[in-house]
Amino acid sequence: MTPEDLQQIQAIVQATVSAAVAPITTRLDGLEQGQKNLEAGQKNLEQGQEQLTKQITAVESRLETKIAAVETKVEKSEQKIMKKLDSLEKLAADYLDGQVQTTKRRLDRVEKILNITP
Repeated sequence: MTPEDLQQIQAIVQATVSAAVAPITTRLDGLEQGQKNLEAGQKNLEQGQEQLTKQITAVESRLETKIAAVETKVEKSEQKIMKKLDSLEKLAADYLDGQVQTTKRRLDRVEKILNITP
């Protein structure tokens, strides 16, 4: 075998190996790019999840604040209502006491006029 023959065989082997390896290399490049895309997508999902978590936390905080404010208003309203009820009960009791006193005085006058003693 001459050196030219060896070079021709070497060129044929290299061409055959290159032809056989080229689709594998192309496929590997595609898989590597796909993996990079998946990693980027996962990173985007994680960032989106973090943002959603922050937004949910902010909404929960606002809701808790609003609920506390409403509870405070309800408590104050209950206190006002209780004060008004107490006032009304006192006024009703005072009114009834006044009516009883008026009725007793009238009864005393009637008894005095009729000269009836209990």
